[in-house]
Amino acid sequence: MHRWYTADNNELPQSSVNAIIGDKHNFIWLTTENGLVRYDGNTFRVFNTSTTNLEYSRFFDIFGSIQKDSLYCFNESRKEVILIRGGKIKIVKKKMHPLSITKNGKHFFFHDGLPSNKTLNPHEPYYIKLSNGNIFFIDTEKVELTDSKMKSIYKIPFKNNNIFNFFVKKNELFYLNENGSYDCFSATGKSSGQLDPALFTFKRKIFWNITTAQIFLSIKNKIYSIDNDGKKLSAKLIVEFADFEKSNIISLYYDHKNNKLYLGSYTNGLCIISFPSFSTVKRETEKSEVYYAAVPLNDSTIVTSKGKIFSNNKLVDSLQFGKTGYLDERITIAKDNEQNLWVGRQLHLRCYLKQYNYKKYISYPFGQNVKTIFKDSNNVIWVSLGYDEFHKAKLFYIKNGRVVPVAITETNINYIAQYDSNTLYLGTQKGLLKYKINSEKLVYVKNSESIFIRSIFIDSEKKIWLTTYQKGFFLYDKNALQSFPKDENNYLDSAHCIIEDKNGFFWIPTNKGLFQVSRKALLNYIKNKNNSIYYHLYNKLDGILTNEFNGGCQPCGNSLKNNEIVFPSMNGFVFFNPYKLTPLLPGKKLFIDKVIVDQKNIQPKDTIVLNNNFQRVSFFISYPYYGNQENLNFEAKLNNTKDSKWEKIKNEKSISFTTLPPGEYTLTIRSLSGFNASYAYKNITIIVPANFSQTRWFAFLCIVFSLAFLFIVWFVRSYYIKRNNKILQEIIAKKTKKLASTVRKLKTTRNNLKQEAKQQETLVKSISHDIKSPLKFLMNSINHLVENENVQDDSKLKKQVETIQMSTIQLYEYVENLIKYSSIFMEGKKLEEHGYSLYELVNEKIQIFQKIAEAENIEIVNSITQDLYIRTNNKALSIIIHNLLDNAIKNTKNGKIELLSATQNNMLNLIIVDNGKGMSKELIDYYLDFYQNPIVKNYHLGLHMIIELLLIIKGNINFTSKINEGTTIEIMVEYN
Repeated sequence: MHRWYTADNNELPQSSVNAIIGDKHNFIWLTTENGLVRYDGNTFRVFNTSTTNLEYSRFFDIFGSIQKDSLYCFNESRKEVILIRGGKIKIVKKKMHPLSITKNGKHFFFHDGLPSNKTLNPHEPYYIKLSNGNIFFIDTEKVELTDSKMKSIYKIPFKNNNIFNFFVKKNELFYLNENGSYDCFSATGKSSGQLDPALFTFKRKIFWNITTAQIFLSIKNKIYSIDNDGKKLSAKLIVEFADFEKSNIISLYYDHKNNKLYLGSYTNGLCIISFPSFSTVKRETEKSEVYYAAVPLNDSTIVTSKGKIFSNNKLVDSLQFGKTGYLDERITIAKDNEQNLWVGRQLHLRCYLKQYNYKKYISYPFGQNVKTIFKDSNNVIWVSLGYDEFHKAKLFYIKNGRVVPVAITETNINYIAQYDSNTLYLGTQKGLLKYKINSEKLVYVKNSESIFIRSIFIDSEKKIWLTTYQKGFFLYDKNALQSFPKDENNYLDSAHCIIEDKNGFFWIPTNKGLFQVSRKALLNYIKNKNNSIYYHLYNKLDGILTNEFNGGCQPCGNSLKNNEIVFPSMNGFVFFNPYKLTPLLPGKKLFIDKVIVDQKNIQPKDTIVLNNNFQRVSFFISYPYYGNQENLNFEAKLNNTKDSKWEKIKNEKSISFTTLPPGEYTLTIRSLSGFNASYAYKNITIIVPANFSQTRWFAFLCIVFSLAFLFIVWFVRSYYIKRNNKILQEIIAKKTKKLASTVRKLKTTRNNLKQEAKQQETLVKSISHDIKSPLKFLMNSINHLVENENVQDDSKLKKQVETIQMSTIQLYEYVENLIKYSSIFMEGKKLEEHGYSLYELVNEKIQIFQKIAEAENIEIVNSITQDLYIRTNNKALSIIIHNLLDNAIKNTKNGKIELLSATQNNMLNLIIVDNGKGMSKELIDYYLDFYQNPIVKNYHLGLHMIIELLLIIKGNINFTSKINEGTTIEIMVEYN
């Protein structure tokens, strides 16, 4: 797996990569002819005349000590020396190693590695300085070793025809011959050895990265690393790269930590070769192939539900299971203790027999699709059948060839797992079921009904884990479901299944890649929800052909006895060995690469001092990481602010702030750096100085001036208040005199009103005595006259006398109502002390109008509730009912009048309904307006009186009427 980076794609400033070095902090440094380049696994940062204050941009070699974090490089003609330290560069004044040393009158040039950037002449003499201080002087005639002061240790004649066959490994000088034999010059003298001669049947080329002390051989597009174990050299194949010889490679670096090989080309830029730990196997390499369930056939192979047998690198064989007609037939397979294979075919369950090499089978007809097949620890086969429009889902088991029904369920059983010899767990589309084999008891697990379960995994400590569709994964422990935080992109929403390895890691395939997570970290999260969880994602960048794995099948994944794990995907089966796989975890160090304040770059430091009036500051993070960038989780928090909390940093790896108040702040940036959920932290102190107007001295002076100002204001105010008090006292004296005069007038008016009230009361009594008494006498006389025999015998006379009697009674009632009306205003009471019967009160009023109603052929019906007792003002309600009946009779002929009642929330609804001539909308609007604004017009006096009485007893009125159809009047008053 490789990728080229070039200047054509604007990834590099120029496509000649002369040297490649990995520094102490895990950055990769490249030299090009247009600048020095730093690579952090995601981006290339260029240092040249366009981006820095460098004067020249052409660079070749990098020297120095990686362990001491002290690397140097210089541009053309050594015009500038660059120090690389802490992931940054700095122009320094340093005396570099001399380009040549003169010894015994002979010039020895500094050896810069292979191939050399200094010369193409293989016969020139060179010197090589070792890490222990000693120096080798080499030419085509001899090899001399000296100490650091150039005092000779030994001088050995050694004829050779190519200086470029020399290289140093672990402070020992080697000369490699064309046939693979070599000579070694150590501190003790010369020795010889031989690399595998079979490697040297073709022309070879040596690459010596002098700063990293790495030696490489390229032979026919194969790249080997050369190592020195202290006794002899050895060659180990790293990779076969088909494009190596035609790519003009001039520099190599192998990053052991991140398992990547870097190739620098003179013309094509940088090539990075990765070594994936995953292999994807399918039948045809050119086409996508979708796979589902499979079971181990032996220690290193699997067999699918379609009969295909795969190893980790090829299709091994095929078994003839017959064509699959339904998807359900591809998503499940089981193997029993006799190595027989169980699959679903054509609404049957088939058992392909190992003793007949799987060419014969036993068939069990079910008439439904086989959904899930599972073998328990007792070699019993459990079968779930999928529901369809004709059948419900069912569960059976097969023991010793006998099919036994177990249960009928409302939803499909997607997965079956065994907890112990007596307990099965069944994963369905609507929760988790628990089945007790001995008691045949099937129950739902509480609070699981809303989750669509895709698989069940019971781990090494008998803990039950569930993967679901769209809700992530759960732990079912101590009769409770525990959920977990998702990954940043929510890929784990659709977790397919879980496989546990022996190192305590869970492997979880999804539709967006494969996740690795620590089981211990998950359990720690259950104990403390503040703990974080690191999910490590593998996808196509790690050598998998597709990010989309397949789930919803049983088994969904397998652990083979050869330690490999296998998962089905949308494009083949993915094999990997978790014990040989080293995840590329985020590092332990964060770097602030640059700081921009108001569009100006400033030098990144641990303490940043900003101007008081700055507008915007941005911090850009550098983080060397060579794995999948989706595994990075950056967060930042600014302390000493109101909303100080951790915030996610997006892919641009920067965070910005605007207009901070004066003060000292601490910006903390962190990144999850491994499965133990530890963080890498970077702290930066931000200081925003205060203006004088923002200092404590300014605040103190403001307080002093404010107090002085307040004192002056108080003094002036006191003066004006005293002055105004005198004026006010004079005004009050004048107003008091006027007020006393007004009080005297009001007292006079009050006395006059009392006198008028007494006169009115006397008038009412006079009316009561002088009018009511004659009327009562007249009424009694007419009553005797009606009963006289002569009148009874004369029908004409009788009718006239009865008319006079009716009119006299009405006149008496009108006078009575008038007296009551007057007394109501004087009393002004709302409720009576004792209750009375509304039904009887209405009956009394009906009796008054009975004969008039009969004369007009009107029926009056009393539908008042007979046991209803009320305390509403009796006089007022009596007048209201009297007037309502009077108006209804006047406006009705040959009809019906009905009185009804209802009570609700201490309110009485008294309703009178007639089918007379009705009221116009104008008249209704007038009376409703009159209730709000009692201005009398020339309308019926009776309704005016009713509304005025309602105002006194705080009642309300409502009208409903249609012309020639009748009227309904509703009176609403408090009754208790």
